Amino acid sequence: MSVTLPAFWALSRPGNVLITALTVIIGGQLAAGAWIFGSGNIWIAALAAALIAAGGNAYNDYCDRELDRLQKPGRPLPSGRLSPTAVLIWTILCLVSGILLSLLLGPICSLIAVVAAMFLVLYSRYLKGTPLLGNVAVALVAGLAFPFGAAAIGNVRSALWAAWMAFLYHLGREIIKDMEDLPGDAAAGAGTLPVRYGLSAGRWAVSLILLLLLFSLPLPYFVNDYNSLYLILVLAGVLPVVLAVAIFQWFWSQPAQYHRLSTWLKWDILIGLAALFLGRPEP
Repeated sequence: MSVTLPAFWALSRPGNVLITALTVIIGGQLAAGAWIFGSGNIWIAALAAALIAAGGNAYNDYCDRELDRLQKPGRPLPSGRLSPTAVLIWTILCLVSGILLSLLLGPICSLIAVVAAMFLVLYSRYLKGTPLLGNVAVALVAGLAFPFGAAAIGNVRSALWAAWMAFLYHLGREIIKDMEDLPGDAAAGAGTLPVRYGLSAGRWAVSLILLLLLFSLPLPYFVNDYNSLYLILVLAGVLPVVLAVAIFQWFWSQPAQYHRLSTWLKWDILIGLAALFLGRPEP
């Protein structure tokens, strides 16, 4: 058990799971305006989203177990720390538990939870190796975390701007991750955008998506009553990173370099969440 528990923890990708839970909480905060940390609903929503994310991550490893033997041999499945059966059981437990918890939050949250779980399964099973469709599925699930938290508080519309920006942000990052995985995906016969149409197609797609994101970032301040702190944090902390990624991805071509760009975007999510939290409209 001392070996198994850390293996399940690593399988769930705790960094991604914690960011998902935090995103849900921020979505709830956007809906409430006032402090929501005493609300039981938001903690139920955060736990439900975390479980669904963990289940999706586990199922992704289950479907990728043969490819990971070559690309990521240290992961729990290819390293032998967990069996495929154990991972599949863990996947089902996490997804079902997350959906059941969402039933406590009302029909909108339940619908979002089911849609998110469905897209995560479809992505890992069928869509991951298809040009753009797999990227869109993952980005959609990431964007849904904001309205999921907002719906738990009762005002889903308040999180739609955040959901749109999160969708673009994650869509660009997912394509960059495909560019990073190009050698292994090509060897495995996966039909991702960079494999099917080359790095140039991936670069153009990332450029167009991030350009749309750059134009979208200031809009909540100008059209949706976000305060000046939002604009300051976005202009100082998010926009430069997005712009740097959009530029560097044209000049870099090695998997390690694309991994660096993906990591920049991953951690810059925290600045974006802080901007939404601190700059949210007053009730």
